[in-house]
Amino acid sequence: MKRGTRFSEKIVAFVLTERSRGKRWKDIINAVRETFHIEPPSERQMRTWYREYGGGIIDQEKLLRETLIKITKDSTPLLALAAQQNVIERGIPRLLQAFEKKGSGLAQKEDPAVVIGLFLLSFLEENLGGKFDEVLKRYQEIRGGIK
Repeated sequence: MKRGTRFSEKIVAFVLTERSRGKRWKDIINAVRETFHIEPPSERQMRTWYREYGGGIIDQEKLLRETLIKITKDSTPLLALAAQQNVIERGIPRLLQAFEKKGSGLAQKEDPAVVIGLFLLSFLEENLGGKFDEVLKRYQEIRGGIK
């Protein structure tokens, strides 16, 4: 969302919300100081944000989406982020495809549970590399061996 500013998305959103409610810049500066206990941005900076993000019309969905993406990137380890992307890009389409085949009269009916299980195993194999067989072997030992 923000580019080239030291202020967080929360402060930018707060400023834009207060201005869209009709508050004066001086009142917003005081509110930022009281609410966040920081030295507030300059009026010039706040006016720039106001112009840049729609002149008072705040796209709440865009602001929320960009904030969630930033929070996710900052708080999610790299492997978990890769897993999320993999599920979105490959897992969900495969699962939907299995449901479509299952619902239709096609000869090749696939169980959605098996499809997603195979997807998860392939994802683990891609990320574990040579350790994948060892992991499967130990898992089978824990379960008492699969015959």
